[in-house]
Amino acid sequence: MRTPYRSVVVASMIVVSTISIPSSMAQDSRKEPAGSITGRVTVGGKPAARVTVMLTPGDRGLQQTPATRVTTDEDGRFKLNAVPAGSYTILPYTPALVVPAETSFAQPGKSVSLGDGEEVDDIDFSLVKGGVITGRVTDPEGRPIVEQHITLIRIDERGQRVPTPYFSPFMFSTDDRGIYRIYGLSPGRYRVAVGDSPESGMVRIGFAGGTYARTFYPDVSDESKATPVEVTGSGEASGIDIKLGRAAKSYVATGRILDADTGKPLGNLQYGHGAVNRDQKMMGSFGWSGNRTNNNGEFRIEGLSPGRYAAFVIATEQVDFYSEPAVFEISDSDASALEIKVRRGASIAGVAVIEGTDDADVLARISKLELRAFAQSEDLAAPVMAPIRINPDGSFQVTGLRPSKVRILLTGIGYQPAKGFSLIRVEREGVAQPGGIDVHAGETVSGVRLVIGYGTCVIRGQVKVQGGELTPETRLRITARKIESDGPPAGTVADARGRFSLEGLLPGEYEVTLSPMSVTPSSSAGGAPPPPGRVSNRKPVKQNVIVVNGVDAEVTLVLDLAAKDNGQN
Repeated sequence: MRTPYRSVVVASMIVVSTISIPSSMAQDSRKEPAGSITGRVTVGGKPAARVTVMLTPGDRGLQQTPATRVTTDEDGRFKLNAVPAGSYTILPYTPALVVPAETSFAQPGKSVSLGDGEEVDDIDFSLVKGGVITGRVTDPEGRPIVEQHITLIRIDERGQRVPTPYFSPFMFSTDDRGIYRIYGLSPGRYRVAVGDSPESGMVRIGFAGGTYARTFYPDVSDESKATPVEVTGSGEASGIDIKLGRAAKSYVATGRILDADTGKPLGNLQYGHGAVNRDQKMMGSFGWSGNRTNNNGEFRIEGLSPGRYAAFVIATEQVDFYSEPAVFEISDSDASALEIKVRRGASIAGVAVIEGTDDADVLARISKLELRAFAQSEDLAAPVMAPIRINPDGSFQVTGLRPSKVRILLTGIGYQPAKGFSLIRVEREGVAQPGGIDVHAGETVSGVRLVIGYGTCVIRGQVKVQGGELTPETRLRITARKIESDGPPAGTVADARGRFSLEGLLPGEYEVTLSPMSVTPSSSAGGAPPPPGRVSNRKPVKQNVIVVNGVDAEVTLVLDLAAKDNGQN
């Protein structure tokens, strides 16, 4: 979702240099002895004092809220105490400096897999001052253009896009003088652009001004003709000015939201819009401003560039209806008289139960879990935003479903289930529904039972690489799939030592798979890096392991770089 560009001030809290993991994180951990992580941060070989070092669970760097943070002492050293066993990312927060990107998604920081009571030392960071690209953006008359987003694309020696992590998204905008300054850049070649591209699939939300056609430095519209900007070490590339053409007119879409059965207008409903591909079967980016229809059911969407869109109702809580997206196209005029039709939806009622434990505290957490229902359909559908709450007695109800095959998933914040919990199976009248539940128009489906497992099993392992060395772009992705289970596999990435851990697993037999992955797909500033791709000529390494409660399963996976790929995937 693209939002209006605004200046944002971010405040960070500095805390003492040694801190323990807060109870909110520790309560899900196992009760074995907690460990510690120590290291040192230097800049140009000298100690970096009072630098904030963040610890985040998993391997997503800045994409997660830090579990805790510390500051380095006068010698640049830091220590994280009372850290439960698990997988983490360690990240010095230094926007003006270049931090090594050693995580699976090429984000800044280092991955660390910590065992029970393990003390990991020498997680050191050698930082350097980043480079700068700065310039001014003006209109045809030379007047500054304010709050325009800057797109920065790093390229390799062949001119191909490569992923680059950026700390702060807030520096990618011009100020009141039309000046921008992007800092903390790794050495390399960059393309700089301003304006919108019709092929980007992005949408503007809450923006009613004109739009500018994407223009690359130095004032060309074709990316292949853009002049790369060289960033060397801590140098500053200045005078990277871009003159835009005249602002193109933006357009407005108006219409009403109507009850499909009665034709009556529906007021006080939130609405949104998204970009639609040419076959009208898939929606790309979407968003909404929080605006609602008036008493006459009227809606208004501003700031539209030429393109194909769909408007729909946004429901952030369970409702008893669904909307049929109104597809429209903007070329050189406003779109009017649109109709978003709302229909009474079907419903699913049932009960969720937790298996694998008789711990009263764990069983009581069922009301903290969230479900989501996804309609599997080839037709264009409005995005699903509303979570499904589970009552303390395990009962739940899903409403507002469109006719389709519906899959119910166990999710949580960020669409990730709570640690240790996994959906084992979905039953209807005692019969498993592995492919989803068939729901017909207006139907009330009952007798649904969700079996949720709770596991505390752990697989810990070591990857040994022989027959060569991995490239810096290669990450070692490990997944564990429970045999005879339809649930998604657990996954993680090995750290720099080759260590990894997978926690919160149910007892049983698992197929553990090691897949070397490349983090070199294209990406650009302002968006999350794409998933890594499989390294060519490297077959996955697989091994089965049986896990039981109370005992960590240890596994060693050997990656032989000298072995020939037999074509196995």
